[in-house]
Amino acid sequence: MRALIVDDEPLARQRLRTMLADHPDVEIVGESETAEEALRAIRGLKADLVFLDVQMPGLDGFHVLDTMNVTPAPFVVFVTGQAEHAVRAFDRAAGDYLLKPYDDGRLAKAVGRARAALQSRGGYLDRMAVTLGKRTVFVATSAIDWIEARDNYACLHVAQQQHLVRETLNTLEASLDPKAFVRIHRSAIVRFDRIKELRNLGLGDRAVILQDGTELPVGQKYRDRLPQG
Repeated sequence: MRALIVDDEPLARQRLRTMLADHPDVEIVGESETAEEALRAIRGLKADLVFLDVQMPGLDGFHVLDTMNVTPAPFVVFVTGQAEHAVRAFDRAAGDYLLKPYDDGRLAKAVGRARAALQSRGGYLDRMAVTLGKRTVFVATSAIDWIEARDNYACLHVAQQQHLVRETLNTLEASLDPKAFVRIHRSAIVRFDRIKELRNLGLGDRAVILQDGTELPVGQKYRDRLPQG
């Protein structure tokens, strides 16, 4: 995602830039200090994602949202220190908002919503960015066996390897092709073609057995997503 940061405070821009480094698929293509600069950057840089401060000298962030007039429109995340701006932001069709001071978890949710919204415009994810030391590599979704929730992260199980990405399972579920992946538990998504067996454990409990022998429980609310029998 090509991201633009709009904020009149240099320290605020730097903090956001630093925090976004945890999201390797977010490429920061520019920074702006005023609404006028932001409008030129949005039109010229073709950003997918805009982090937009509400209060700036002169024209404010709402003016930018109302007048940017680009197609397709970027996903706009309003950044504000005042909670009352949130309602107005959603009324103006902003995608999300961050209330200062926000933390890594809240930023990750905003990025996840942006990713899901942008992905829905162009189909489902076919690869995912993961960080390996100082490198960013892309893992094909076709190589993923299953995905496990781990606190604020998701763990991609790819053969014998595991990769952590800062995403929620809800965001990933919305971004993955439902013909290829199925949510079987609040903490697990599996790829259909990795399922070897559905096993009844008795007392209504069920489990999925993967091709490599991994056994995963099936949550009660997700049972109807799998063949019955």
